[in-house]
Amino acid sequence: MLEFFFILVVVILEYIMLKNFLSMNLKEYQGFSTRFFSSSSSSSSSGDKISTSSIIFWIFISPFFSILGYVCSLFLNSAFKTCHVSYNYLWTISLVFWIVIYLIILILGRRKLVNHLFILIIAIASIILNWYIARIAFTGNVNDISPDSSNTAFQFYLAIGLSLISIVQVIYERDDYKLKRTRFIREKIQKYLRKYKVIYSLKGNIELLYLSLAILVLEDFERPKLIRIIENILKTKTRNIAQNDSIDDIDSVNILVNQLQDLALRSKEEDERKKLRFIIKEINCSDQYVTNIMELFYTISRLDKEFKIVEANKYNEK
Repeated sequence: MLEFFFILVVVILEYIMLKNFLSMNLKEYQGFSTRFFSSSSSSSSSGDKISTSSIIFWIFISPFFSILGYVCSLFLNSAFKTCHVSYNYLWTISLVFWIVIYLIILILGRRKLVNHLFILIIAIASIILNWYIARIAFTGNVNDISPDSSNTAFQFYLAIGLSLISIVQVIYERDDYKLKRTRFIREKIQKYLRKYKVIYSLKGNIELLYLSLAILVLEDFERPKLIRIIENILKTKTRNIAQNDSIDDIDSVNILVNQLQDLALRSKEEDERKKLRFIIKEINCSDQYVTNIMELFYTISRLDKEFKIVEANKYNEK
């Protein structure tokens, strides 16, 4: 029981450090512009690549915290003679960390956007490395974790590690994230068109219809179903799929459609693109939000011209 509590605390500290290290502001919109495990923008040429240092970071982050946990456990075992933390179980820090990572991906609805093989290889490499350190180096003597490059086995494992990093880079870079993202968006807008009849009231102004879909895609992505359930329980100021003061998702879409129509009438902009930007700014003044919505707007417009999605996906009464 003590080991479980200790491991849980270390994993929580690991996530706190990770959030601060990656400069993640959970209150801001993340958007589709960044791939998982890479800080490069997917819209740029570097977005399809991942650096060697990034791969090393994700493999070593849990073993690093295991070593910190090992040092802490030495102190605890020394300070409290009756409080014994087993070193052999510290490798499960990596196991718990990667299980939670994948659960977060599932909860946030990102499953179709990630490279599962990439995650699996990184996770297994991290877990095996952590297990090796825990079983071989964690003996109760802090000097055992000092590096020893003169060991032949160490050099052999280092060569395997470098080869693994090269393989993982190839797997990551061959993954067509843009295609996954496009399919993800297409599936989402098909779902909304079948579920929310009120969207078709904007059919007379197709750009407003595309805009409503873009807003729903982004808001649904940023606040998936489970998060929205929590928001409804807490009665937050903005909630449900369109993130407004609404009763449920259907009411939320109704409010969004009415808001778009009202803002379109209020806008004095002659240029359609400037009018769209004005409407988006009135909904959310964040420049990042405007950029993300406009990118989605262009993607949805292109998809509809190519696949006739609006015509093909009629509202389903069921």
